[in-house]
Amino acid sequence: MYQNAPCLRYADAFREICQARVVESEKEALNASLVDSLSNATKLSELIDVWRMIGSECRAGGATELMDCGQDYKRLAEMPLKDMMKARAIDVMCSQWSGDPDAFTPLFKRLFQTADVSEQQLIVLVLPLLNSPERFLHVAAEATRTNIVPVFSAMALCNPFPQVYFDENQWNQMVLKAIFLGCDVNEIDGLHERHNSALSETIFQYISERHSASRSVPAAVVALCERALCKTSHTQLDAIKPELRQE
Repeated sequence: MYQNAPCLRYADAFREICQARVVESEKEALNASLVDSLSNATKLSELIDVWRMIGSECRAGGATELMDCGQDYKRLAEMPLKDMMKARAIDVMCSQWSGDPDAFTPLFKRLFQTADVSEQQLIVLVLPLLNSPERFLHVAAEATRTNIVPVFSAMALCNPFPQVYFDENQWNQMVLKAIFLGCDVNEIDGLHERHNSALSETIFQYISERHSASRSVPAAVVALCERALCKTSHTQLDAIKPELRQE
């Protein structure tokens, strides 16, 4: 497990952005009601009731105009207000949970599995905020296995959870899937810090196959591959690079 600092920075940014959105949208009363309703929560139904309340009182809103969130947290700033408030509700429920401590983790898993696509995205985005987030590794892993691209992207891109909590195999599989799906790998948090030779070698195989089929490869993927290749593979990559179609 890597140092948790990226998740702590992410959590601070989320709460700052959320507070700005609440004030900007004049939803202080709704936020207070949310906190009050979920204090000492013991059942999933309490969260669902709060989500319904949020849905009825929040209109979709764009990015906050009150603060410069920077590129790192642009995804958070662009969340619809309704989704941000729902994510806030999960954060509050996790921190205020007063039921059986062992019950919350399976409850959270069930919440993810029964949620719709937009709800699954916000659940994944809120993972780095939660107390003892390693408890929810199974949810994060499920999000990287899904065929629903928006849910996968919410986990893989601009989200520090994988960088901190994924083991090497989980990390490599996520990065490879991001490449296969055509995601911008530069949006993966910890891309260079977590890079390893096994991943470089697998990416090289992918590049070789794309080259043999006369298909292009993103320049960022080639650059990532070169970071930890063995000498033999690096020589082979250098040999095909003049003819390799990079984009």
